[in-house]
Amino acid sequence: MNARREILLPYGAREVTAQVPDANLQNVYVPQVVKSSSDPAAEIRRALMEPLDTPPLPDIVRPGERVVVLVDDHTRTTPAADILPLVLHDLRLGGVEDDDVTILITHGTHRLSTEEEVRRKVGQPVFERFRVEQHRCTDEESQVYVGLTSRGTPVWLNRIVVESDRCIGIGHVGPSPYAGYSGGSKLILPGVAALDTINANHSLVTLGFRQPGRVDIPCRLDIQEAGSFLPMDMVLNVVLSQDERVTRAFAGTPDRVFKAGVAFARPIYEVACPPDLDIAVTSALPYDIDLYQAVRAVEYADAVVREGGSILLVAACPEGVGGDDFYQLMASCHQHPDDYLRDVVRRNGKVTFSVLGYFLARIKTEKNLHIVTDGIAESDLVAIGWHRLASLQQGIDSLLEHHGSRAQIGVFPMGSSTIPSPG
Repeated sequence: MNARREILLPYGAREVTAQVPDANLQNVYVPQVVKSSSDPAAEIRRALMEPLDTPPLPDIVRPGERVVVLVDDHTRTTPAADILPLVLHDLRLGGVEDDDVTILITHGTHRLSTEEEVRRKVGQPVFERFRVEQHRCTDEESQVYVGLTSRGTPVWLNRIVVESDRCIGIGHVGPSPYAGYSGGSKLILPGVAALDTINANHSLVTLGFRQPGRVDIPCRLDIQEAGSFLPMDMVLNVVLSQDERVTRAFAGTPDRVFKAGVAFARPIYEVACPPDLDIAVTSALPYDIDLYQAVRAVEYADAVVREGGSILLVAACPEGVGGDDFYQLMASCHQHPDDYLRDVVRRNGKVTFSVLGYFLARIKTEKNLHIVTDGIAESDLVAIGWHRLASLQQGIDSLLEHHGSRAQIGVFPMGSSTIPSPG
């Protein structure tokens, strides 16, 4: 009897398991294990006291100044509720009154958070004590034009940010399929930018297709240029461990923090992997709230699956495909990659959706996409061209039967945060 190995993949709040023949299992690929800080508050205080290219926060602000603090939204795992009290403490040391502080959640094109999601994000004490607002990218009355990038992106930003005296950002540095890595000025663009600005910037994403982890791609460079039009006075970014706890914190100017964060993050998230796998099995957690978010795991797996191979996505998707607009786009023209490019050029709806549609359409012309999920109706999966598998075990068995007894399988239990580096 052929020896088999059990694999475990996170799926929502639980795990799913399957047995894979040793002869077929190339490897299980995960980010490097790093220890989380034994005292995350102390690590954050250290970063705030030793900022890169800026004075400490109490020396930046002045009494009477209006301060906006940007935090990422409910789809991101930055522990803002733990970080905010330390930042707000330093603002008070600088003489800033609570009434002069606004906390702005930077949604980009994401849906707004529910009240419960906001409470969890900022923490109950902060929610009760401070003004908390949510950015709406389609609310043109709340936006101010600040400039045009060299790549032709007109930049409109939330009025609260433009009219504040000081701007502080809280986020994390981690893998980003569109921008190489998150962090730095992404809190500005797409965070608090107008839909038209995000659309123009994200039209550049197509130029970075199948270049995971690169930060010299046009989209990322455009984000940094847009951020320079209204530079944040200080950014605090954290790099997280596999259990989503703080392992290192960086504070300072957006560019310095981003560079330092990426230098620390690369050895963690970029994992050597052969470039010609027959099958990739990948979990989308923690970005599995819907298919729109979960697809980042597919984009990373695509980098190391051969043409004609298969990608099996494991994602709970409790919110389904990801909104009616995304569903309609995916279901209407999924056969033709160039249809999505026309939508990108014409700025039809959210370009983010069209870009993702283009990527998926390109992938589907070369590879087979399968999914294990309870959150998406069968009819919806059929409409957007995905194949549902009854279980992880059934999926692996059927894919091995399809690809043959010598098929090589790579397993990515943290597929949304594992950047495969062919090698």
